[in-house]
Amino acid sequence: MTASTRNPLLAIGRALLGALFFVSAITKIGAFAYVSGWIGSNGLPFPDLVLVATIAIELIGGAMLITGWKARWAALGLAIFLVPVTLVFHAFWSAEPAQFSDQLTAFLKNTAIFGGMLLVFDRSRATAK
Repeated sequence: MTASTRNPLLAIGRALLGALFFVSAITKIGAFAYVSGWIGSNGLPFPDLVLVATIAIELIGGAMLITGWKARWAALGLAIFLVPVTLVFHAFWSAEPAQFSDQLTAFLKNTAIFGGMLLVFDRSRATAK
């Protein structure tokens, strides 16, 4: 018996967190040129390559969380992924005054999602043993 079957709330929470990444990847595919331009405007080199890697991480990691397959490692990978994404794209401390509040909110949302990934990583330990 896995931790998810013992606690359906863990499975539901994990799937909802996974859906966030999975849907985000799908929307990036649909707006590839726009998102790539936004990535480039933030000073990152090779924005198309960065976007392809981002889509792959979000699609695969999200699907792993949704299904529960290797969820612990998906959560860890997505947590690590969130660190540079949050620091680069939601740097509220250097945002224009008109964007400060939006960037602070996005930063805090990402840190909350990071916390969720840490919880999934910890709670999924029982299934990895």
